Amino acid sequence: MGLGVSVYPERVDVDAIVQYLGRAGTLGYSRVFSCLLSAEGGRAHVVERFSPVARAAHEASMALTLDVSPVVFERLGISPDDLSFFCDLGANAIRLDEAFTPREVAALTHNPYGLAVELNASTADGTVAAVCACEPDRSRLSACHNFYPQRYTGLSASFMEQESRAAKELGLGVAAFVSSGQPDACGPWPLKEGLPTVEAHRNAPIDLQARHLFATGVVDDVLVSNCFASDDELRSLAALDPATVALRVVPAKGAEGPLFNALLGSSLRVRGDSSPYMLRDSDQRARLAPLGIAPHNTWGLVPGDVAVVNDRGGRYAGELQVVLKAMDNDGTKNVVANVVEEERFLLGYLGPWSGFSLLA
Repeated sequence: MGLGVSVYPERVDVDAIVQYLGRAGTLGYSRVFSCLLSAEGGRAHVVERFSPVARAAHEASMALTLDVSPVVFERLGISPDDLSFFCDLGANAIRLDEAFTPREVAALTHNPYGLAVELNASTADGTVAAVCACEPDRSRLSACHNFYPQRYTGLSASFMEQESRAAKELGLGVAAFVSSGQPDACGPWPLKEGLPTVEAHRNAPIDLQARHLFATGVVDDVLVSNCFASDDELRSLAALDPATVALRVVPAKGAEGPLFNALLGSSLRVRGDSSPYMLRDSDQRARLAPLGIAPHNTWGLVPGDVAVVNDRGGRYAGELQVVLKAMDNDGTKNVVANVVEEERFLLGYLGPWSGFSLLA
């Protein structure tokens, strides 16, 4: 699983792009996305604008993907039988926003330059499956979703998951986009209404967008679609563990203190059995029980509550429980925190043995 950024030398200063890629590379970002669909001019112009981006990407140990289509091939005089232009430009992969025929796409993956090929993961037209039926080099084939500049045009989360899962079942890696919240961040087109893959992410914090995509289990790489993300945004993504569902919480009334603090940042894991009422981490008993957990906040439990079994719970003292359904409290459970309302949907992605963590 990896992180990437996007840059558009047709829209922003190349020197600023070079600095941006350097910062992202230092944080461990491994991918750069750019777009030839919006690039004007012929080959010479494209080389002038995009070659510095490719050099900066490689200096930062990042792989460059260029978004293309049959129209781009025609405009630049490129034959599907000869991808040397992209190789000479410094690209590591091309993403086909619109595909050629399945056989032609499969043939592209066998190019002698080592270029990888990404398919559009957002269109349910059977292309991904059809290409995979034509014996491509699957080590060079993956899928990447669209981003959506116009408000209300992004994918539903369920559709994104459906199409991503279909690609994953064919053995392909999947990438999707998140959107910076910076007001001046731009994409390849003039609109500045955000550039998410999933419409529900358009106004969400960038780290929540990424945490959701990783939580689905069907997205491997998360790319920031617009530029430039702030350094704080870049750092927030770099700090994520893609294998762990991170949930933002606030302390319950009067629960600020050592017990609440002990819950934050720890690696937690749901038990292997499953209850419709709660997610349990019984491994926390040994860590939390010695703190001494006097009964406090033992009111009725509602979805999103984070409770710890108190000293009255005997052998269960110290067990961490995240509430999924409302239930009575027999006085043995202290409500210590609450998952913030806008992130409670992430609880649906946790099942037996899922890793998770709590963030303040």
